[in-house]
Amino acid sequence: MSHHFVRYENVHYRYEDGTEALKGIDLVITHGERVALLGLNGSGKSTLLLLTDALLFPSEGEVNIGDVPVTKKTAESIRRSVGFVFQDPDDMLFMPTIYDDVAFGPRNMNLPEKEVARRVSDALCAVGLSGLEEKAAYQLSGGQRRSAAIACVLSMEPDILLLDEPSANLDAKARRSLIDLLKGFKHTIILATHDLEMAEELCERTVILSHGEVSADDNTSKIFSDQKILKSLGLL
Repeated sequence: MSHHFVRYENVHYRYEDGTEALKGIDLVITHGERVALLGLNGSGKSTLLLLTDALLFPSEGEVNIGDVPVTKKTAESIRRSVGFVFQDPDDMLFMPTIYDDVAFGPRNMNLPEKEVARRVSDALCAVGLSGLEEKAAYQLSGGQRRSAAIACVLSMEPDILLLDEPSANLDAKARRSLIDLLKGFKHTIILATHDLEMAEELCERTVILSHGEVSADDNTSKIFSDQKILKSLGLL
């Protein structure tokens, strides 16, 4: 599977109650870009991430990861290369130990246990949790649980990393550690956030969603210098 880009072509999404969350999204994100998704609650940020990871599917239009359309038939292969860190890390930590949580994905890929162990070790080292393998999630701090959730995704060795409000409820130290960690990720990052400082530090490109539509798409520094845009969306 080619991972040189993520492409959204005229993407619409309607929830079962008829709410139209996305209204004709057209975007191309190239491999290695770090893109911030900004917008008010209900603007469509989380929905767009869910569509990218084949957890939802467009009502109209198409999402492509490289040359592979995101469909129910391709969902399993898409999720092997696209990692999603949910807003609440507790949604991703449900096994008896952190080791088992981080090993869950690789084991589901039917990898040899030796390879699973390597991936778990590398992922926990990357997020600064080496030595906590036998801890349960409830024994960790909020920042550590966030890091463990990211390790669960990193152990899958994804080409594309999706993050939904990753700095929410983190103290300053944990937030700094998270930013430094994400700076070291060498592939594509799509970051949905209200944290303007984090977006500015991590992402060279910013896309602003408003009522399910793209209202701005430009270099982050240019977007952030336009006070009118940010104020109109309640971001300042």
